[in-house]
Amino acid sequence: MELEARNRIDSYPHRRLSEWTADLPDGRIEHIYTHWSAHDYHSVFPAYHFCVALDESGDIVVVNTHDVRENMRDVYEDPDAPYAAHTRGRNSHALGISIMGMQEAKPEDFGAYPLTEPLIDALCLVGARLAARYGVPIDADHVMSHAEAAVRDGYFGNVENGRWDIARLKADPRPLVPQDAADVGEELRRRMRGHLELP
Repeated sequence: MELEARNRIDSYPHRRLSEWTADLPDGRIEHIYTHWSAHDYHSVFPAYHFCVALDESGDIVVVNTHDVRENMRDVYEDPDAPYAAHTRGRNSHALGISIMGMQEAKPEDFGAYPLTEPLIDALCLVGARLAARYGVPIDADHVMSHAEAAVRDGYFGNVENGRWDIARLKADPRPLVPQDAADVGEELRRRMRGHLELP
């Protein structure tokens, strides 16, 4: 099935992870939100600023699907102007980064496009570099998953209109609970901080 232009990697600036650098405009960014797309590994979405995807050869690529500058404002003062709408009610001065994957996933079964360690690590590297570029503290108030935001804002869970990305890194049969989101959020932040300590 042919992807729409807006979902094709080659429709946007992209680089292999090993070649990606955060060459970004100046401006005010205060928060970073992590996601998964709930689609396959190869389709990208402009709801996020950066998509961590797989190209045709299976290499991890970082795809810049949305102009960062459009979220460097209070987007709710002029909601008709373009911006990346990645996290409900939290898009002002905020970046959204997402792993492409988790199509038809459930907490107990991650399906045909599960999270993988290389994709998770790539997300954390991108998050670390963005945080460093914009001076965003890597703590639970400034860098969080969509699931953590959903817990705080009252719409977390595996229900209609609920969000649980990223509340688990591996499938697990036990019931999903808000503490899962907090634990995984801290693990992602730990990994991001680790990337900042590398030479």
